Amino acid sequence: MQELNLGVADISYNYGFIYGDMDDDAGIYNHRGITYSQKNDQLQAIASFNKAIQLKDDVAEAYNNRGIAYAITDEINSAIEDFSTAIKLNPRYAQAYSNRGLAYFSKGNIDRAIEDCNKAIELDRDCALAYNNRGIAYLSKDMTDSAVEDWTTAINLDPNYALAYNNRGAGYFSKGNVEHAIADYSKAIKLDPDYAEAYNHRGSAYGAKGELDEAFADFRKSIELKPNNAGAYYNLGKAHDIKGELDLALESYDKAIELNPNYTEAYNNRGVVYKNKGEVDKAIEDYSTAIGLKSDNAVAYNNRGVVYKDKGEIDKAIADYSAAIERDPNYSEAYNNRGVAYSAKGEVKLAIENYTKAIELKSNFANAYYNRGGAFLRLGEREKANSDLATARNLESDAIIALDKIMRDYNYAWKTLGNL
Repeated sequence: MQELNLGVADISYNYGFIYGDMDDDAGIYNHRGITYSQKNDQLQAIASFNKAIQLKDDVAEAYNNRGIAYAITDEINSAIEDFSTAIKLNPRYAQAYSNRGLAYFSKGNIDRAIEDCNKAIELDRDCALAYNNRGIAYLSKDMTDSAVEDWTTAINLDPNYALAYNNRGAGYFSKGNVEHAIADYSKAIKLDPDYAEAYNHRGSAYGAKGELDEAFADFRKSIELKPNNAGAYYNLGKAHDIKGELDLALESYDKAIELNPNYTEAYNNRGVVYKNKGEVDKAIEDYSTAIGLKSDNAVAYNNRGVVYKDKGEIDKAIADYSAAIERDPNYSEAYNNRGVAYSAKGEVKLAIENYTKAIELKSNFANAYYNRGGAFLRLGEREKANSDLATARNLESDAIIALDKIMRDYNYAWKTLGNL
């Protein structure tokens, strides 16, 4: 079985600007820099902050604000240096700690990010920004309950904090609480009607509920508000795929990849569509691209293995399933698929080992029981086959009708011939 890369709901973050009490020329340049940055002209913003610092080099606010402009342009090391200077000039500067924590987060230094946010909260218990940013770090460590708690605190401190509502929605979504997620995304949209990402995320939540009309509407609204939103096109592609609208799915994935040529999940999902359209070489090309962009992409290895298996290239399929398992040792689907490949080679005992591992990882894996039952039949182990068949039937396996026929044929042969 192939799988879509579902992704996770994105989180939103914000850095905290400080206008400061400067009423001289340095203050004017500091204010001008903030205005440029908020208009997304970071080069002019940095130039203005440079001038403010040149005029007055001991004011923490200008360093903090220039750090934000550097962070937005992905000059993270320069950003951290500026935030650190701001903190050195003002050791009680809570927002600078929060901003530096977010910069560390963007470098993948999650523990340092939490440490800085903790310091910001210690200095200012009412710093909603720090709670929001610490929640982001917690979510990345799968500490979802702690993340939701932080975003709730941020919202209590600032009831109009649209980003915190969006992020808490992501937390609830990751916990499987779709209704709460939709409520939070809707609140974020009410507070900020132009919040493109909140529409995109709410669309994903509606899709998880099977409410595709609502999902389509939200994805399209997100694209309307932010035409370069690769994530919304990606999600629109998933929705079309689920509806079986394969050509429309391809169009959406094509657009997502055009906007973000490194969008590994979009390559994977486009590969799924090509496979379902019978264009297997294009599917393999897309899976290979996804793997090249992200070498730990277990889903893409699994999916490429499925195509190789269907093409009769069993050894390549097994190699890909093994690569998927190496990258994700708990990948039950890849174990099941590798079992199918071993079975196709006649290595039935190896197949059973893989089905058994899939079942250990996912106790309600109906198709793995079905496949193991078929393998037991090939070994003449009738009781074990019957047991797996009964379990698969109770789990409502899609393949149970076929397995029932196998068992009927097997039982007839057993009664007629005495053995197989």
